[in-house]
Amino acid sequence: MTRLEELVGIRSVTGEESEAVECCRRWLEDAGADEIDRWDVDMATLERDPDYPGREVERDVVPVVAAKLVGDRPGPTVTLTGHVDTVPPGNKWTSDPFIPRRDGDRLYGLGACDMKGGVVVAVESFAAIARRGRDFAGELQIVLVPGEEDGGTGTLAAIRRGWGGDLVIITEPTSRAGSSQIVIAHGGALTFTIEITGRSAHASIAPEGENALDHFWLIHQALKDIEQSINAQETVDLMLALGTPYATNVGKVTGGVWSASVMEHLRAEVRMGVALNETIAAAEERVIREVLAKADADPWLASHPPTVTRTGGAFGSAAISGTHPLVTTLADAAAEVTGQRPANIGVPYGCDMALWQRVGKSTPLVYGPGDIRQAHAPDEWVSLEQVEVVTEVLIRACLDLLQPVMESG
Repeated sequence: MTRLEELVGIRSVTGEESEAVECCRRWLEDAGADEIDRWDVDMATLERDPDYPGREVERDVVPVVAAKLVGDRPGPTVTLTGHVDTVPPGNKWTSDPFIPRRDGDRLYGLGACDMKGGVVVAVESFAAIARRGRDFAGELQIVLVPGEEDGGTGTLAAIRRGWGGDLVIITEPTSRAGSSQIVIAHGGALTFTIEITGRSAHASIAPEGENALDHFWLIHQALKDIEQSINAQETVDLMLALGTPYATNVGKVTGGVWSASVMEHLRAEVRMGVALNETIAAAEERVIREVLAKADADPWLASHPPTVTRTGGAFGSAAISGTHPLVTTLADAAAEVTGQRPANIGVPYGCDMALWQRVGKSTPLVYGPGDIRQAHAPDEWVSLEQVEVVTEVLIRACLDLLQPVMESG
């Protein structure tokens, strides 16, 4: 059984990652890491952190593992990182999502693409460089975390522990048209819960009540107006190429108690985008302000204002320069291995890149095997050839990056 098959075979839905983290710890021990750090962080401690990103899943602890190789001379710190958690499987799978299945070049299983393939790439790259000895400058780290799917608690825990450094490569899936590209910009996302109060009445005299659903349509239009506005303000070409980089989605609506009663309460869970130039706090304030301003123009909602509360995980946005040495060195390595230079791209979804940049003060990018269209999908799969190719690229790129830092002047 390959490492990828072993990891895919371990259930690690968000909140249940300890076994997968322990598996990775054993791999890093076998690889001959100079230092391994395996720890659990109490969730209550993270909740007190000013940069706590929130979460979707209740849990008591956050299990993390990290390791390092120390070169024989001073130099930069390069960190490979990925998350071991997956979303829950849906009910449309045609085979058991927790039993890895090969079919030609594809390995099927929950998390194969997002992102156990990338985790294995990071481990294999780390192990290969460990076998070469310590004839390099600086330090190579690997940080494997839980809790990415619901906000990034694992990465925050690693940063607060002192892991990370100058350069960070996140091995999330970035493939387009069969080859991995380099993500240098991504949007963010926040989840809000909106609650609207109506007034109940018997359905036979419904006009004497106030149906919360009727008032929700005004709020829904406000959300679409916010979406249109934030996308119209975008000026970065990589994000404009996405069409709608900051999408709004009303994912869940509940309300009412009886078909013959006017709906007196409605609750909606909504996903809103965070622009490249926004902090999470600024995006939260913008959404709440604009929704309440729209509500204030409606007589019923003005006197019965909706509540708009940020809930769940928060994903910030991030961007780095396409000419940064991390980007160009990785692109050079990919061109040498594959004969094709990867493109720099932007993506509309959030990931741990924002935490590494905004909280960890590192320079991060995303590059890994798999196509995001396979992530969270039934019968998720990753290309085994792509896993091997990306591993070779990262070995070459890391060795090129682990060079002495030249003093300016």
